[in-house]
Amino acid sequence: MSEPKPNEEYLSYERLLDDWWDTHKDDVYLREDPVAVEEDEPVVQSLAPSPQESISMDFDEEESSAIFVEEEAIEEEEPAPPSVTYGEGASTLKQLSADVRDPDVKNRSLNAYQGALIALSKYAEEFNKYGDLYDVDPLLIASIAGYESGGNPDAIGPTNDVGLMQFTPRTWQEIMPDRSLDERLDPVLSIEAAAKLLDRERQALNSIDLAVLAYNVGVPRVGQIMRGDSEFPGQSNMYWPVVSLTHEMVRGALKQELMAVSDDLIEINTDRGLITPVGSQ
Repeated sequence: MSEPKPNEEYLSYERLLDDWWDTHKDDVYLREDPVAVEEDEPVVQSLAPSPQESISMDFDEEESSAIFVEEEAIEEEEPAPPSVTYGEGASTLKQLSADVRDPDVKNRSLNAYQGALIALSKYAEEFNKYGDLYDVDPLLIASIAGYESGGNPDAIGPTNDVGLMQFTPRTWQEIMPDRSLDERLDPVLSIEAAAKLLDRERQALNSIDLAVLAYNVGVPRVGQIMRGDSEFPGQSNMYWPVVSLTHEMVRGALKQELMAVSDDLIEINTDRGLITPVGSQ
């Protein structure tokens, strides 16, 4: 195959460009007085931000500050965990126990109050006798009876605790070693054992309030709870508040000079908390 012939018109145009370049190239590259190029002053880069940058930075700082303030405000709104002072006896007990304003505590106290009045109506003399013997407020013993058994001397609990004051076999044998387990159903012996137990626990713990809790969980566990080494077992954190509130309610009801309880009139010595059926002295 023969080679194509170049386009004559295209070659003529190319030659014209070459001729123009040969004529004018000196005008472009060869100057007798080259123009001096002024050296630019060295640019010192300022570390200071421009006004726009300053505005932007100020805004960022304010925004960041606002964020931090908001976070701090949120943190302040979160309730701090309650601080418990361990090893302070009754003071620690009050900090750890359920609040007496708790609806459950109030309901239990109302039931215990009714039970305490029932027990007092039947065994006022026995509460007085053994409360005086062991220097324990008889109304406190009655309040425990109201919470433990509802004032029922035949009550049987879920853990084989029996009687008015709800003694387990083990505790009964410790407190009343000369008595049989069946005698736990004797309300008089049950009241005697309760007063004796509260006195022993008060001496061990140096506090009647701690003794009340120990009536439910035992002296060793009370010590562990008060040191922060143990939690309350079950719902025992309500035991002391319920008994205490019941005790206050019973005392308040009996602070009248005379009160009819199951056809008997009872007087109260408000200094010691002793109750006395009228005419029994």
